[in-house]
Amino acid sequence: MAHDILYINPHGVEKQNYIFDFSDDLTGDTTLADIGAGSTITAFDFEGVDQSATVLANKTRTNMLLSADITAVKEGEEYRVEFAGKGSTTNRLYTKVLEVRARTKIQGGF
Repeated sequence: MAHDILYINPHGVEKQNYIFDFSDDLTGDTTLADIGAGSTITAFDFEGVDQSATVLANKTRTNMLLSADITAVKEGEEYRVEFAGKGSTTNRLYTKVLEVRARTKIQGGF
C-alpha cells in the first residue's frame, strides 16, 4: 500500500518535486546514507518495468529527507516510486512508497 498518492498532469511543463521524511521511521539516525550508497529512489510502471531514468530527476538526500523531481510521465500511466532510506548509524532500511497517477482529467464521482 502506498504512503501517499500524487496526481500529475502529464502535459505540464514543470517537474513535481516530492519529499519523504524518514525521521520518525529511523529513530536512532540523524542522517541517511547517500543515494547509491544505501539509500535509493526507484520508479516502476504498471508492469513493473524500471522507469527511473525516464520519470525521476534531481534525486537528493538531505539529512533524513529523500527527494526527487517527477517528470515525463505518460497519460493514463501509474507509477510506483520507492524511496528507500538507509540509516547511516543503525544501517536499518525503511521504504516509503509514492503512487503517481498521470491524468489530464479525473472522471467519476467521489
